[in-house]
Amino acid sequence: MQKKIIWLLLGTAFLWILFDFGKSYFPGTETNEAGTVSLETAAPEAQEGISIGKLAYDFELKDMAGNAVKLSDYRGKKVFLNFWASWCPPCKAEMPHLQAFSEEQGDVVVLGVNVTTSESHPDNAALFLEDNAISFLNLYGTEEVFNQYQVQSLPTSYLIGSDGKIYERIIGAVTKDILEAKFSMIK
Repeated sequence: MQKKIIWLLLGTAFLWILFDFGKSYFPGTETNEAGTVSLETAAPEAQEGISIGKLAYDFELKDMAGNAVKLSDYRGKKVFLNFWASWCPPCKAEMPHLQAFSEEQGDVVVLGVNVTTSESHPDNAALFLEDNAISFLNLYGTEEVFNQYQVQSLPTSYLIGSDGKIYERIIGAVTKDILEAKFSMIK
């Protein structure tokens, strides 16, 4: 009997704290004139991540000429973010498609990021781009960026909308036609 009374008192105390002091214990709640508690309706800011709907992680990397480039510099434009290496056969196969797509699409930025940690020599990336007449922007990647974007297989790519949010992750090579179809559905 004493245990039941103790549990009843503890439950009552918990409910009293929950409802009477709810506003101070639960940020983002308000008590209106009727005394009821409601959640704030303001939209939360988008969180960074690599999941669909998340704001793509921002980064700053060097391009092949040594200039600093940030992903956020392209906010307001659609971005095809492609992680590649010069030794990777699927990467080699998709590069002409990416080049053709970048030349024909004025509203999509193709941004290549070389997985430099997998190259046998740092100059291989620039030589590969030159030998294959690849002119879209390419950057030297860092271990931190590869880890953030969970680059485990090559190529790995992300379709990013003009709002900076991720719409899709693609592992493996793509073609120009696939990119045209996918980006036609992204705002």
